[in-house]
Amino acid sequence: MQRKVNQIRPHEIAMARDQGEEILIVDVREPFEYHGELGHVPGSLNIPMQQIPENLHIFRNAKGNVALICHTGERSHYTCLFLLDQGITNVMNVDGGMVKWHLSGLDVEYSPEFG
Repeated sequence: MQRKVNQIRPHEIAMARDQGEEILIVDVREPFEYHGELGHVPGSLNIPMQQIPENLHIFRNAKGNVALICHTGERSHYTCLFLLDQGITNVMNVDGGMVKWHLSGLDVEYSPEFG
């Protein structure tokens, strides 16, 4: 069976959230990246890629869709494939990751030492 990862562009997430759609954003980068110079999406949850298996309940209990993001979209793509293999189908990959998020001009949160 072919697994297809749904892609979502950063501005599509912003529009959906503005319209009241509940989208949980999970950042699968390492904590030093999440709190690093690129910052992170406001309201996102940081669960590093290697910790996803022990946190499957978060995805299974999500009320709406879950958008996974990383630096460029590669790690989050592979994480989406893993979640699809676990029967979790409400996941999407943020196309281009934080790099494209920045290029889209959307809000970013920074940790104090990088802000």
